[in-house]
Amino acid sequence: MKKIVLSMLLASLGLVAAEVPYKSGLMLPPQADKIYAKECAKCHGDDGKATSFAGSSRITYGVISGMDAATVAKELKEYRGGEKSNDYRLHNKYGYGSIMRSATKDLSWEEIDAVAKYVSGLK
Repeated sequence: MKKIVLSMLLASLGLVAAEVPYKSGLMLPPQADKIYAKECAKCHGDDGKATSFAGSSRITYGVISGMDAATVAKELKEYRGGEKSNDYRLHNKYGYGSIMRSATKDLSWEEIDAVAKYVSGLK
């Protein structure tokens, strides 16, 4: 009887965890696609190729699809604050340092690495 109850409990926990939206810091394996959709896609587009904000030609973004994963990870970690406080970058060449900082501030290093790998696979 205990095995049946334990099995049902574990199965129900699996169903609940599957329906909960991904949130950084929950000790779950990084889900790069969900992180990208939540933090990156609104500016860079679903495919990583967006270069301007809808309705404004003055706001531009870099194309990130297919970028080298190590380069993306390094850049994101620098926006997050870096491994040393002096690594923090206020701006990138487009001037969006504060936006990038807010998108990366809650991500773990593992999540950043996963997102970087995901971005490098976008075509």
